[in-house]
Amino acid sequence: MQPGTSSRHNKEAETVSADRAESVDGLVVIGVRHHSPACARRVEATIRRLKPAFVLIEGPTDFNPYIDDLRLPHHLPIAIFSFYSSAERSYASYSPFCSYSPEWVAVQSAFQVGATPLFCDLPAWHPDFGERANRYADPHGLRADRAVEVLGRALGEEGGDALWDALAEQTTPEELGPRLDHYFNLLRPDGADDASEMGRERFMAGYAAWALEQASGRPVVLVCGGWHAAAIERYAEQANGERPALAELNAAERTGSYVVPYDYKRLDRFTGYASGMPSPAYYEQVSKSGLDAAASWAVNEIVRRLRKSGQAVSTADRIAWQAHAQALSLTRSHNAVLRSDLLDSALSTLIKEGLDRPAAWAERGAIHSGEHPVVVAMLRALSGDRRGKLAPGARRPPLAPDVEERLRHLGLAPGSAPREVECNWTVELDRERAQTLHCLTLIDYPSVIRLFGPDKAAMAAPTERFRLIAHRDAEGRLIEASRWGGTLPMAAAAALAEQAELAEQDLGKIAVCVSRALFAGLLGLDAELGRRLEQGIGTSHDIGSLGGAGLHLVGLYRFGEIFGEEAHAGLGRIAEGLFARVLWLIEALRNEDEGLKSIEALLACRDMMRDCPQLSIERNALLEALRRIVRDAQAPSALAGAALGTLVACGDVEVAIATSRVRLFGRAERLGDFLAGMFALAREEVTDDGAVIQALTELVAGWDDDEFLRALPAMRQAFAWFPPRERERMAFAVLRAAGYSTGQADVEAMAWMRQRTRVDDQLAAMALEAKVALRLAEAGLN
Repeated sequence: MQPGTSSRHNKEAETVSADRAESVDGLVVIGVRHHSPACARRVEATIRRLKPAFVLIEGPTDFNPYIDDLRLPHHLPIAIFSFYSSAERSYASYSPFCSYSPEWVAVQSAFQVGATPLFCDLPAWHPDFGERANRYADPHGLRADRAVEVLGRALGEEGGDALWDALAEQTTPEELGPRLDHYFNLLRPDGADDASEMGRERFMAGYAAWALEQASGRPVVLVCGGWHAAAIERYAEQANGERPALAELNAAERTGSYVVPYDYKRLDRFTGYASGMPSPAYYEQVSKSGLDAAASWAVNEIVRRLRKSGQAVSTADRIAWQAHAQALSLTRSHNAVLRSDLLDSALSTLIKEGLDRPAAWAERGAIHSGEHPVVVAMLRALSGDRRGKLAPGARRPPLAPDVEERLRHLGLAPGSAPREVECNWTVELDRERAQTLHCLTLIDYPSVIRLFGPDKAAMAAPTERFRLIAHRDAEGRLIEASRWGGTLPMAAAAALAEQAELAEQDLGKIAVCVSRALFAGLLGLDAELGRRLEQGIGTSHDIGSLGGAGLHLVGLYRFGEIFGEEAHAGLGRIAEGLFARVLWLIEALRNEDEGLKSIEALLACRDMMRDCPQLSIERNALLEALRRIVRDAQAPSALAGAALGTLVACGDVEVAIATSRVRLFGRAERLGDFLAGMFALAREEVTDDGAVIQALTELVAGWDDDEFLRALPAMRQAFAWFPPRERERMAFAVLRAAGYSTGQADVEAMAWMRQRTRVDDQLAAMALEAKVALRLAEAGLN
């Protein structure tokens, strides 16, 4: 499991000089940049030379009881996944390792020389640790950024990564320690206190002081981010020598730490000084074989990736690129071709045109949208595709076997070949299968994909289809999902609760969470999620949010008691509350935007009145309010149309009255929104009567070009409520009303629906023609 080293590296390890941090009390603090090959070699050489009693490593102390898990022959990269869960918060963090991470090398070297390796940092869930998901994302402020910028300019290096390579990766072991000490002091001068990190640093210093007390005169090595090194040394002198203890957790709090598989793409996301190295596949080659061999590997890999993606790279291009890289390296006084030399030289040899922005590697390594495809391909080639895998026998949380047993019992265990499973909710076994598979989708289990099923329920019980296939990330995902609970229902419920918290007061999102809970078999509507939705509906003034939630609720309620009697009754209570809230708000809407938003709310109320007779709702009161809205000439157009459509759909108003209302709202500025509301609520009822089409035809025929162009966008939006087949049928009716024969109308309607010219382009052409006609008329040329 040790990172590979060339013979030159072994020689360096033997001749490495003593560290500045070595002191009379036996504590050696080695400041590192995370995932740096140079720092890893320094750590290994120091531990082998000193053979300390303890090797302390920046990492979660709650993993110490299981540190022997890191002896197993894992395929790197891996990470320690740490979590905390309580009723108030859920939190997770990763401590990633690759073969050349200084922390990983410290653990393995300690095992080999007989030292005791221990992690000495606070658990990731501790309040003093903050809210970072990556343990190695150490802080640094504007002063540190400025120091990197000034130092880079002085040395002719652009970007912090290029500066690091020049300062550390190409440096001899004898020079590396003093250089790094000086570099880290520039970032954080004179051991300055960092209030945000003081808790962590004092904790690590306390561990160091305790280890020295236990070491019986033998050295103690502590490996940490360079940002912390000087502060830990200083605080260690002030510590009392007692082992730092964490506060006891109460019964409602859960924590855990497990090894999980990781991959180079995730590792490469940690950009900038404080978060580790970029291009992990490239630095793996640096660690194994040195800079020269890594440069040759990088050229081969980049060329292979570019050619595979269809980018032309000739032999001449490749020769020119390598020659340019060598020349650039010499010009910059580098001892070898460094990563920045390779990438910078590619800009002039592989990319034939100028870039719109500085190359990504000069901006903390981040790839931005619109980046040149060659730049993207090069950085992805250097990132690599390596994925970690846990060794057999690795410790697992209870959730993993729980899920595996459930899938086995239900005949749902994923295999190497994909298979589809159909679940009919009227069948008890299928319903249990569907609920289990929905629970797995809630924790993002990658072996389960929902292929088909309703987003909003219909009148009949649903049929769903899922695809099952073994996935390489499945094991790691179960370990990570264990932060939510030790069984699948516990984990899925906690994951859903977390989603609901993110929804805050968004009723539509909360309704979706209620839906997901019902399909997963997790929710009786007396639970907190149902109460939140009911309370939110009762106080909401947002008619659009009420509409989105209402459509979801009515769809779920239509399933009947398939989710259980209690859940069905709870859904009914919430639906009744929503109906009452819409009734309370509907006549107070006064602007056109609110009118358009009201359409979905009235759709939900229409469905309750027509399809849910068992609900206790004030049907007559809403119908009377809608009649008043229809009579109000000042009502928002879309609201008036939706009110009229609701009355028609519920059999309260004849279509003939709808025809007269169309004429009342027939101005170009109002007709489109009015029709949008009416068609949304009573499309079939209105269009089955030719009188409405006739009235529309007469209105539009009476408009001049300017009125038609003003009305067209909203009219298009109104007719978007019709499926293509019905739009064609309406076109036929309009053409017949205009005097076309049956055959002519049929052919012309089909041509309208299948035209290739975009409607927006036609609209623009008509507007231009009208403008030209006006100019000609003004000039007397028409």
